[in-house]
Amino acid sequence: MPTNVERASLVSRHVQIESATLIDTRMKSTLHTIDQPATFRLGNWFRCRHELSPSDHDRLLVYVELKFEASPEGETDSGIAVVDLNATFLATYRLASASAFPEDALHHFADLNGTLNVWPYWRELVQSFAGRAGLPGVVVPVFRPRVKRIPEQKELEMPEQAAATNM
Repeated sequence: MPTNVERASLVSRHVQIESATLIDTRMKSTLHTIDQPATFRLGNWFRCRHELSPSDHDRLLVYVELKFEASPEGETDSGIAVVDLNATFLATYRLASASAFPEDALHHFADLNGTLNVWPYWRELVQSFAGRAGLPGVVVPVFRPRVKRIPEQKELEMPEQAAATNM
């Protein structure tokens, strides 16, 4: 059974990143410096989606939506976030004959590489915004992709047209 990393590698061998930009961010903080809880539970989530550029089918657009929450921990744990940060980054890639790649390979590439490429920007954003909200010393861990087995695909190799492309 192939893995998500193997499927993503069909694309990653032929792609060039052009940009990684922050396109949306929102933060809400109800943290007060007086009566601040001693400890917090920190959470971090992300999800990705991708599409081919409508104006240039050799350009792959990967949208990575990320979320960070800090909630008080302890006996009075309400489960309500006192710091809530959401951001969306757009990673743009040049990929000749992008539409010729299997859809699942593009999906796994977006999920793994798209997240990996924007993760340093996300870490810096969380550290900066959390500090400004009164949560000093927040460091988001490095991105560690999970290898997952996926169901067999009929076509494990790249299409002929894409295989011939040299970037």
